[in-house]
Amino acid sequence: MNRPISAVIRTYNEAEYIGRLIQTLRAQTDYGKHLEIIAVDSGSTDDTVDILKNNDIDVLTISRAEFNYSKALNLGIEHSKGYLIVILSAHAIPCEEKWLAGMAETFEDQTTAGAYCRQIPWPQADPIEVKRITKMFPEDSMTFSNSASIENMHFSNAASCIRRRIWQEHPFVIMPAAEDREWSKWAVRNGYKIVYDSKLRAYHSHTEPSRKTAQRIIEIERSADVPKHPAKTSAMVTLKKSIGWFRRDMKTILCSNCSVPMTIKYSMQCLQRSFWYVVDFHRGKNAAK
Repeated sequence: MNRPISAVIRTYNEAEYIGRLIQTLRAQTDYGKHLEIIAVDSGSTDDTVDILKNNDIDVLTISRAEFNYSKALNLGIEHSKGYLIVILSAHAIPCEEKWLAGMAETFEDQTTAGAYCRQIPWPQADPIEVKRITKMFPEDSMTFSNSASIENMHFSNAASCIRRRIWQEHPFVIMPAAEDREWSKWAVRNGYKIVYDSKLRAYHSHTEPSRKTAQRIIEIERSADVPKHPAKTSAMVTLKKSIGWFRRDMKTILCSNCSVPMTIKYSMQCLQRSFWYVVDFHRGKNAAK
């Protein structure tokens, strides 16, 4: 190790995990003791900020009203010093002590703009979340270096690393969500590489209310390249998509061999998620990442 690396973590009411994440980062082989860690907090009301300060972490603050995923990340990176920037969700915990060293190793190729790892769902994740994570982050590593391959690229700022000088060329774009997808696609289209290293793993999945999950889906859709104008999508199209997702998710639940009470619980969540998707699609609601 001869060049500094920084970690930027976005936080909002993450008291359950943030202490464990800091300990894990500081225990990383080769880099942990010298790692610069910056947190960007968007108005936590639990003990998150106290835990950060008690661990001597630099905390930048941004209000909930002005919060945007890209804005928070760009702020943290602007205040960092590393030539590589590790980006982590506060509830994403690397599995290996050499996770950070492995991430850094991918940047020996000077054309590598970013790297991301395999995500492992937390044990409490529901069957639908487990299926989503498993599909997006398969067992085989991949390098994306041309536009034809990017449809299979799921670069994720839940657990990633980027090269600072390339971020300086193209900071994260202010958008509702999916700033990581936009940035990685830009990088590949401009001659850089994105590396997916499945040997490096981090625990990460979402356990959240049905409406919040629906709002997350809406935000990602509005940030996607297709459709170009999702806000103009008709109520009938929205309803058809919701029904299609409900049927798909129910199939996953029924094939998961859950107990009867858990099957009923997950089925109700699935129904609620579909309902809120239809209700909130045209309302412009926001959810937290």
